[in-house]
Amino acid sequence: METQNAGAKIAGRRRALTTERPWLAPVGIGLLAFCAAFVGSWVPSFWDDEIATISAAGRSPAELLLLLQSVDAVHGIYYFLMHLWTAVFGFSEVALRFPSALAVGAAAGLTVVLGRRLGSAPLGVAAGLVLALLPRMVWAGTESRQSALTTVLAVLLTLLLLRAWESNRPLDWVLYSLCAVVGVGVFMFFALAIVAHAVAAVVLRRRIVATLAAGAVAGVAALPFLVFALGQKAQVEWIQNRSLTEHLVTAVVKQYFYGDDRPTGNLPPQWVLAFVVVLGLLQGALVVRGVWAARLDAQLRQAMVLGLAGVLVPVGGLLLASLITQPVYVARYLTFTAPAFALLVGMGLISLPQRRVGFRFLVAGLVLCSLVPQLTLKSLVNEPPDTERRIAALVDQEPERPAAVVFGAPYLRDMVLAYPDDFAGIADLSLAASPATSGSLWGVDAPVAPDQLTGKGEVLFVGTGGGTPGDTSAFGAAGCRETGNQPFQRLVLISFDCP
Repeated sequence: METQNAGAKIAGRRRALTTERPWLAPVGIGLLAFCAAFVGSWVPSFWDDEIATISAAGRSPAELLLLLQSVDAVHGIYYFLMHLWTAVFGFSEVALRFPSALAVGAAAGLTVVLGRRLGSAPLGVAAGLVLALLPRMVWAGTESRQSALTTVLAVLLTLLLLRAWESNRPLDWVLYSLCAVVGVGVFMFFALAIVAHAVAAVVLRRRIVATLAAGAVAGVAALPFLVFALGQKAQVEWIQNRSLTEHLVTAVVKQYFYGDDRPTGNLPPQWVLAFVVVLGLLQGALVVRGVWAARLDAQLRQAMVLGLAGVLVPVGGLLLASLITQPVYVARYLTFTAPAFALLVGMGLISLPQRRVGFRFLVAGLVLCSLVPQLTLKSLVNEPPDTERRIAALVDQEPERPAAVVFGAPYLRDMVLAYPDDFAGIADLSLAASPATSGSLWGVDAPVAPDQLTGKGEVLFVGTGGGTPGDTSAFGAAGCRETGNQPFQRLVLISFDCP
């Protein structure tokens, strides 16, 4: 009897906290998500997409507009925001990644509110906790790109949709359309979130005409931007052309349970992959459990439909586009679907008997399996030897510090943009036009003539990896002598003495 009374008192206190302090759970879980993303975010080196942010954000607005006319228009709004941010806080790893960690915290907090609106306070807490520790979100909070921002906008858009469904006021539909336009402007594939809402409205038979109309208005408003951005589709030609099976494997593993690697191709240790597999199996089973339970609960049906549509429509749409047109599926492009996935997992969690010991072990297992991948996502283990920071430090610490450097391809200059102090005083002989003046991310190169090398002394050639470093004929013509050759996975460093 005393145990039952104690349990009743604890439950009563929890209900009182939920009623009297409704902000407590969103704020607390938001802080947890921020910490999970931010702690250790300064450990990994900048990688190429982040260095694109550095290259763009460090320009004047006029120079940035020149860049967006030819490349990266899909990132334009984010670049302008980071231009303002870096003007105040600088370009360190902490400064550049801090906004993303904040956005992850905001997304998790809003997910708590969303779960509460769609089902109950326990659903909100469960979904928020899942999102806070999800490897996909940890990755998004540890890189200076707009993935985390699109996630915040996706949760906000869903909350605005629910508000409009309930009130049907014109103002609420206008707010929904405005948020949709902003989301597409931040990243064009956010349009798939609007399509997912339209599908959910049809399935649920909730304000179908109004939902379709609001989505159409947003689509028309964003159309000029989408047409212009699609004109730059050559910038995604680097995405590998995979088979359907390979695409599905990537989607199943990397979309939520791991994140990405720095650099691409650096696979984590097998013991880390084991935790990733267990996490995927556990959360996949919880999704199935949640969907099964929701079929018998009218209150959760709306959450189930929005969750399934929020995951399946964007992921399926991008996979289909990759198979029919050109490869465009990259897991981080669909980070904004993570809250919908967390909602489905949360539904499975709250459907289980929560007073049993097995439930506690399950939660502990989910937390552990979610935290372990952070070791590689944040380069605490298995850091590649050829990250931009390591190569830049290697160049700076050479016993014979080079007087000049020649890059075999413009994109190899990313290390100079990310860590300019390590290249202070080293002349870039291959640079014909700077990134800012050329309206490009990495600058424009020109062939190096032998007379540019004569008398330079120690000159470093940075070539591409894989056995074909690039054209070094000018060094031979200038009478330079090769003094060192350090091959890495993605590049090679060749030292020359040019008398």
